[in-house]
Amino acid sequence: MIKPLILCAGMALFWVSSSPGALAASAPECQLTRLATVRTDTMPDGRIKIPVTVEDHPLSFMVDTGGISTTIKWEQAKQLGLAVKQTSQKLVGVADSMLNFYVTSDHLSVGELRVKDLPIYIEARALADADGTFAPDMLKGYDVDFDFAHNSLSLISQDHCPGQVVYWTTTGSIVIPMDVARNGHVRFPVKIDGMTIMAILDTGSALSLISMKAAAQLGIDPKAPELTLMGDTGQYQIYAYPFHSLDFGRVSLRNPHIAIASDSFIKGLGGDLVLGIEALRQMHLYIAYGEKKLYITAAQAN
Repeated sequence: MIKPLILCAGMALFWVSSSPGALAASAPECQLTRLATVRTDTMPDGRIKIPVTVEDHPLSFMVDTGGISTTIKWEQAKQLGLAVKQTSQKLVGVADSMLNFYVTSDHLSVGELRVKDLPIYIEARALADADGTFAPDMLKGYDVDFDFAHNSLSLISQDHCPGQVVYWTTTGSIVIPMDVARNGHVRFPVKIDGMTIMAILDTGSALSLISMKAAAQLGIDPKAPELTLMGDTGQYQIYAYPFHSLDFGRVSLRNPHIAIASDSFIKGLGGDLVLGIEALRQMHLYIAYGEKKLYITAAQAN
């Protein structure tokens, strides 16, 4: 997702109630198979990037679960000598960013995992701290384990016993059924101040955003005095608002930082709430794309 205009400071508090959860199995046939494990680096705005190699050249790609296609900056593609082609299928991102050129990489590697002949779109945004993005076109073929507390990301085979994936704790986890959209976006219901809306899990967004339309459905008047203008491009506006709670399952974020954005700013994501990295990094997240389930504990659970 595109970098938001202004970042909020501070973090919301995290609670998770303990319950019997899905524990990693000890039987050999149920063991998880890690295909790649890499160290994550935190970018200045809180988002994460991972080391990759393209044509055996080391690069760093921001992990963007709210994107569509893996991307690379134009200057990096040129440096690697990759032939740039125009696609017949343009991709439209947040704030109407457009992806309409691509290259084909003979080899892209993440850790020990090596992928051949991957189409990579030319990045249309100014990513100051990364060489491109790692998106759902790659992620959805695996389970993805985000261990924010230990700065680690793993791509895991989906060939395992259903429900037996939470290897990092024995104190319980939350399991949330989710929908995987055709473009790979992870969607699931959450509650904001007690009302249910559909959220998109987006590690490519520095903070969480809700549409103005969804905010109105929550009873927030567009002229409410509690709204504070954070940024205005003339085309899009983003406001701060004092929300009280964000709940999904038994996971609760108190006083979450959720900005209210113009409807057109997040129109292409398929949900009313973009759940960004500021909230997500307070958890240990395991996205089981094949099972269509999201496994969550507190980040420090052990």
